[in-house]
Amino acid sequence: MTNAKTLLTGMAAAIAFGAAAHAADPPGSWNPGPFSYERPVPLYVEMLSGWYVRGDFGYRFNHIGSVEAANPVTHVKYPDTLGVTLGGGYQYKWFRADVTVDYAPRVTARADSVLAATPQPQYTTKLDALSILANAYVDLGTWSGFTPYVGGGIGVSYLRSREYTDTTVLVSQVSASGRTNFSWAAMAGVSYRVSPRWVIDLGYRHLDLGDIQTTTGTGTPTDFTQWKRLSTDELRLGFRFILD
Repeated sequence: MTNAKTLLTGMAAAIAFGAAAHAADPPGSWNPGPFSYERPVPLYVEMLSGWYVRGDFGYRFNHIGSVEAANPVTHVKYPDTLGVTLGGGYQYKWFRADVTVDYAPRVTARADSVLAATPQPQYTTKLDALSILANAYVDLGTWSGFTPYVGGGIGVSYLRSREYTDTTVLVSQVSASGRTNFSWAAMAGVSYRVSPRWVIDLGYRHLDLGDIQTTTGTGTPTDFTQWKRLSTDELRLGFRFILD
């Protein structure tokens, strides 16, 4: 009986000593053992927020639907130009939304007509465009880091005409005008996350700009030109910076 009590007392003392020694060690120094699970280190650090800012550079293939003037128009030219975009937005899983401001510098649009009894009339104006859009995008999945998407936007575009001339007006004058139109856009592209905070984006956008009317200001009934259904198809290279 004495031997049994001695054995039990020794075992209790050994267990108590081991627990005390284990408790004295900081948690990071415990031996995990051969069958313990260790969580793998993630490739990218999770975003603390979905907010981002963006910048894009684009090449615009410009179009004019038609031109109405006092004389029949036979040829219209609206040269291509560059464009720049700044904006900011928020992404939640596969959905993304942002607000953007776009600017395209002025280019010279031209409309010609040929009349049998008079020299060739010519209408020219320098046009630039400023657009503010609210946009939404849907990601279509990610493969090898590449994420294709589609999107659309609505907003307004301000078209500005400068240095408008009309060779059919006997006294040539120069006039400026502007107009704000409802504007819409359709987008598609693919993005690639190159680092935890940076995303590169290659995309296409169709942007409808609306109409603008120009005049030299003489007040005569024939002193006007209506440039209708201006639009652009744009190839864009952009960057998004993720805010933490």
